[in-house]
Amino acid sequence: MTIKASQFDQSQWNTFIPPVAALLGNEVFFINRIGDLWRKSGKNQGFSERLVLDQSESGIANRVLSELETLSLFADQTLVELRLSKTTLDQSLRAVLEQWIQDSPNEKRLLISGPKLGKSESTTAWYKLLETSNTLIEANPIPPHQFAKWLNSELSMHKIELDSSAKIAVQEHTQGNLLAAGQVIERLKLIEFDLIDGSSLPLEKVLEVVTQSARHTVYDLIDFALKEDLAGLNRTTDLLKAEGVESKTALWAISRELDILLQVRYRIDQGQSAHQALSSLRVWRSRERLVRGAVNRLSLIQLRRLLALCHDIDRNIKGATREPAWAMIKDLLLGIAGHPMTR
Repeated sequence: MTIKASQFDQSQWNTFIPPVAALLGNEVFFINRIGDLWRKSGKNQGFSERLVLDQSESGIANRVLSELETLSLFADQTLVELRLSKTTLDQSLRAVLEQWIQDSPNEKRLLISGPKLGKSESTTAWYKLLETSNTLIEANPIPPHQFAKWLNSELSMHKIELDSSAKIAVQEHTQGNLLAAGQVIERLKLIEFDLIDGSSLPLEKVLEVVTQSARHTVYDLIDFALKEDLAGLNRTTDLLKAEGVESKTALWAISRELDILLQVRYRIDQGQSAHQALSSLRVWRSRERLVRGAVNRLSLIQLRRLLALCHDIDRNIKGATREPAWAMIKDLLLGIAGHPMTR
């Protein structure tokens, strides 16, 4: 059975994290939140070492097998993360994961994280084993029609009450972007509720928070690229970097947007109308103009090159090169805006 990330009970890992868990999907909010919870819970349970492996590494199946067969140094317990960068696995990696799931070492815990896998992968033995053990978490985006319900749940979890107009303001501002909504909620938590009349936050207070957070979000950065606003793109990139926003978070959001652009462009090239392509991919109506403009100026080949650059930036963040990640991200955004890049 697959567990939806939006329905995942975070308390179940408080005292025991499973020997193997998988967190797969294209929603960075869930990847970040549940991944952080797994690391925090593991540390609290005595797993003091941590090792990160990447599917793109040469000989990755042998590295994973080595970790399976080797005791942790000094008998310390170890958290092992396998980050997938593709939607399929080769047979050797599948076999090692199947072996790990069936005979997991007591002193190690494995988290497999990455994008939503292809349909062919869901029929493999290792994937079926995870489904059976209820440790496969589907981290996919929330459909637009369910966003309001999800937002209500998040507000309730954080014990934040908003009046009806304030909730609408948050929905309209974030437009289904869970990371942006999460940022608004974090700022709402800082408000001194004792200074507010009544039990819920009014519209004017929420607008103050929304306006503040809107100045420095990853999603504004993406919009500047889609609008070909180089001044806004450069300014916001520098602000996010100065504020300490992780380049990894920005890359996730940009990669997701690029994936949507590529799918829209592909469907149009296959004969669909722009309206059909946008509707089938559930692009928010308020963003249709921006997406149309981007796919009109970028070819399928260009979009694929930009996604390849995303993979290069990801390897850079993990230490493959010393080039500043934010400089590469700015170059990526210039490409989305249709301007010449430095690489």
